[in-house]
Amino acid sequence: MTRRVKAAVVLLMLWIAGSAAAFYWFFLGHYGVFDQHGLWQQQPLLPQQVQHKLSHQLLPDHLWQAVLITDSSCNCSSFAKEHLQRIQQRQPDLIVKELELDEAKALGLTLGLDIIAAPLLLLFQNQQLLYAGPLATDLLCSDNASLLDSMINGTTQLPGFWLNGESTACRCLTEE
Repeated sequence: MTRRVKAAVVLLMLWIAGSAAAFYWFFLGHYGVFDQHGLWQQQPLLPQQVQHKLSHQLLPDHLWQAVLITDSSCNCSSFAKEHLQRIQQRQPDLIVKELELDEAKALGLTLGLDIIAAPLLLLFQNQQLLYAGPLATDLLCSDNASLLDSMINGTTQLPGFWLNGESTACRCLTEE
């Protein structure tokens, strides 16, 4: 092999390795079980606590409302915001409130549950907390893996409140 061919092969291998590392860092590094340490299972949540803490954030007389807690330093939050915007186009009756993680903590929004990861979706039906957990269950928070659409459309019927820490999702773990 000539020197140029060797250099091209080395550059190609470096590019492949760099691309794989970047893919892992930006995508797979934030993909995993939403509550990977099982903290939500250790502390039972009373949905009424969350409803009480968020009562000033919710609007009266709306069937569906969502509060999305995001972290500006997490790529997953930008994917979740885009996903939620697309859902709002399909579900015009859905009212959405976005809170930044720091803002949620500053408001004293302890919620009665640990904010273990962001983005965290809280879904309310008739001002009753129905769901807490990730917005979607894939790497990019895509519409195909959405949990929210099926709940709002009624294709997924929940028997009661679902504290979803067991799903895998794009999320960034938070430090309490």
